Amino acid sequence: MSDNRRDAVSVLLPTLEWGPVCEELADQLGPNDEPLVLCDSERDPVAGRKTPNGVAVCIAGEPEGCSGKANALAHGMERAENDRFVWTDDDFDRTSDWLDRLVAAGERHGPATVIPEFVGEKWWRLVEPVSFVMATLTMYLRAGAWAGNAWGGGVTFTRDDVAIEELLTDLRACVSDDGALSDHLGDAHAIRSMHASVHVPGDLHTVKERMSRFSRITHAHEGEVGEFVVSVLVVGLALLFPIYAIVIATAIAGGVYALLRIGRSTFLFAYPALFVLPLIFAAGMFREEFEWTGRRYRLYDVNDIEVSNT
Repeated sequence: MSDNRRDAVSVLLPTLEWGPVCEELADQLGPNDEPLVLCDSERDPVAGRKTPNGVAVCIAGEPEGCSGKANALAHGMERAENDRFVWTDDDFDRTSDWLDRLVAAGERHGPATVIPEFVGEKWWRLVEPVSFVMATLTMYLRAGAWAGNAWGGGVTFTRDDVAIEELLTDLRACVSDDGALSDHLGDAHAIRSMHASVHVPGDLHTVKERMSRFSRITHAHEGEVGEFVVSVLVVGLALLFPIYAIVIATAIAGGVYALLRIGRSTFLFAYPALFVLPLIFAAGMFREEFEWTGRRYRLYDVNDIEVSNT
């Protein structure tokens, strides 16, 4: 049970199934907390399920012009009654005091976000060092393109931090709920002591679609032409001077893993990961379509999206 002295929160959890994460969060709720489990339709397994502790299952409806997750969060924000919100995901485990710690950080620092670590096996091992160096590290250090960004898998903020109606409008016209929320919050405090280890399936199709989605969203918002050119130059240097490149890439990745206290050996894939970089950026520039949780999206521009079921 939660600490009764903290702010009451509306917890928004988009998910299609009732799983261990739902149980974990239900056990952490305070007496005035409002837990909202958000699904797409009555066909989803979680719909109509008997839930503990007054957890409400809300049916958001099929998305039109936005991602299913963004649509669900918009619906949840309309339903929520408390002044403080927590957005979270169903794909990582958390400690028994996770909710209290997140809300406490929000009370101290304003909008506050957990730092995600995307881990996996098979083909994901070629992407994992890139993810840690370019995303997790920059959030941790509050530097670069990810500085101040909020991660929708674990973030807290209040009604005073955002213009709710404007946020709802943007959520219903976007693929990236993280990006929409970050645009409205402006700057979120990254909680260095709270990391979420998100397991990524390592099969080639899932890795390809996930990286296409991330890269396409980034390209739509910021452009990746410069990054693509730099990545090609890096690959050229790695081919010309392989010994130096192996040593430098592995040392940098190993240092990042050590700083972030990530006890995995995948930093050893840092050198072959260099050759994946141009493919990731090229996918963002030229591949408009990607698959995500049972739907296909065509992202032409930030707010120009087509959605279809697979």
